[in-house]
Amino acid sequence: MVTLKKLFLFSTLILSFNLWAGVTIISDLDDTIKITNSGDEIDGALNAAFRSDVFVGMTELWTGLESYSNEQHILSASPGVLRLKIQTTLKKHQIDYTSIILKNPLKKEDKLTYKVRMIEEIMKTNNDDFVLIGDDVGQDPEVYDVIKQKYPQRVLASYIRPIKNREIPNSVQIYFTNFDIALNEYLAGRMSASWVETVASRLIKTQKLNFIVPEFAHCPQTDASFKQQYKTEYGELAQAIAKKLVSYCLTR
Repeated sequence: MVTLKKLFLFSTLILSFNLWAGVTIISDLDDTIKITNSGDEIDGALNAAFRSDVFVGMTELWTGLESYSNEQHILSASPGVLRLKIQTTLKKHQIDYTSIILKNPLKKEDKLTYKVRMIEEIMKTNNDDFVLIGDDVGQDPEVYDVIKQKYPQRVLASYIRPIKNREIPNSVQIYFTNFDIALNEYLAGRMSASWVETVASRLIKTQKLNFIVPEFAHCPQTDASFKQQYKTEYGELAQAIAKKLVSYCLTR
């Protein structure tokens, strides 16, 4: 009877942990949140130090993500000397966070190893499931694929912005605008409809199209990547955004 009682208590504890599990967001910074051009050594360094622009709809998307997540971590391979600049940029755009994790340049560790290690350290601190956001300039796609393979039940989604438009693992999902993430998170039952509409409105109204897709980033010249969005309840908004973006890409 003692053994059965202990087994019951253990099962109840495990079930309770599962019920308490929430969502944690981990996002890259440069060319994911902030427009940096990190693939260019000189331009990237200057933008990292002096530029504070973020992608259109980033504030709205992040606030929407924050509304249902327990923690929000900014994980970057940038050096610690940029911490104050990063904090100032995030504050300017009202992007809150649980932590900013920056790489120690003195530590001999490649970026993939560093990011996988840091994500795993975060995963050890809570029982949450994870949404990962990044771009394809560095190794975010490969990092997130490693995490997905190691923790398949805990990675809800991995989103990658195609700056280079290079080949990436099938386990990650391409996005061109912050509306893409908002809509996918809504369809997954996590983000509320109001935030999808808020992000869409911000994109439709903006005249800064180079803040949706910068000059150095891959720009879609057809709407093929957006057609699945047309079949959703937000199809009209998706078409409006796609039309605006494709038109810009064809003429820039």
